[in-house]
Amino acid sequence: METTLVVAQIIALLCLSALCIYLIVVLLRVKGMLDTVEKDLKEMTSRALPVLENMEFITSRVKSITENVDDQVMIIRESIGSVREVAENLVELERRVQDKIEGPILDTVAFAAAVFKGVRTFVERVRA
Repeated sequence: METTLVVAQIIALLCLSALCIYLIVVLLRVKGMLDTVEKDLKEMTSRALPVLENMEFITSRVKSITENVDDQVMIIRESIGSVREVAENLVELERRVQDKIEGPILDTVAFAAAVFKGVRTFVERVRA
């Protein structure tokens, strides 16, 4: 019985040794994969840094451009307001000039028409 127990212990130790060797091989493969992943991450990081720096530069440029566009839009709004004000002033001036001049011009035209009509009537009476 002792020999059976010794044989069982030897088999158990051999199985345990085989398992340890298998685990060592698996751990070496995992270490190799982790090394590959680490290398890939380092490469990705080294490539990502310039892209991120460019994105930072582009973002700052876009911010600057939008601020300039906002300023230009405000200037255009002010210019449109000024043009509108000038147009309103011109319309008001036209209306005032028309109100002040229209009456006297119509009176002058009516007077000239009356004089012309009077002269024509006089000439017709003199001929007849």
